[in-house]
Amino acid sequence: MRLVLAATGAVAALVAVAIPARAHVAAPGPECGGTLWRLMTLSDAGKKSVKWTVTPTSVPDIAKLPPPARITTARSTTFQQNNWQVTTVIEAARIASNGELVLQLFDVPTSTYMNAYMPSPDCLPAGARGRGQLLAARSLFMKDCPAVTTRWQPIGATAQLSGVGFWNPVKTTAGALKNGAELRPVTGLKITQGCGHF
Repeated sequence: MRLVLAATGAVAALVAVAIPARAHVAAPGPECGGTLWRLMTLSDAGKKSVKWTVTPTSVPDIAKLPPPARITTARSTTFQQNNWQVTTVIEAARIASNGELVLQLFDVPTSTYMNAYMPSPDCLPAGARGRGQLLAARSLFMKDCPAVTTRWQPIGATAQLSGVGFWNPVKTTAGALKNGAELRPVTGLKITQGCGHF
């Protein structure tokens, strides 16, 4: 019995050590893919249905949208078929395990948060729609703003940001809207204040 308890304790200790080590990695892992990955990278079968001319909107207006009853791999809602543009504050950013840049957006007048994502070049297929624009937006952010890590980094920049509508079934990320709406991928970025701009 003592031997079993000792072995159990040793396993628990190893797990306790392993979890923090994974949580604080210095660089993102190579994970790409997933059920909704094609939608996230604008490389899905319905990518051409997206209206590319930007449609002005706001974070609080997106927060009011009703989510679909079921989220599938089809680009089936108006929200997913538009390239939306918001003027917002990029309050914080971090890099996810798949190399995506996660931007936490904040609408000052309504104190509403929302998330937007910039895909990793390593996870962006050659056939992704607007691939050059997606990479240019990410490059601009990385050039002008503080270096991001796996932990949230404060940014505090005002920007005009565009991105394609995406419904995320996971709403536990910091800054996530209750309806799961996100701009993913980000298709354009213009920083007007902060991150070296005045």
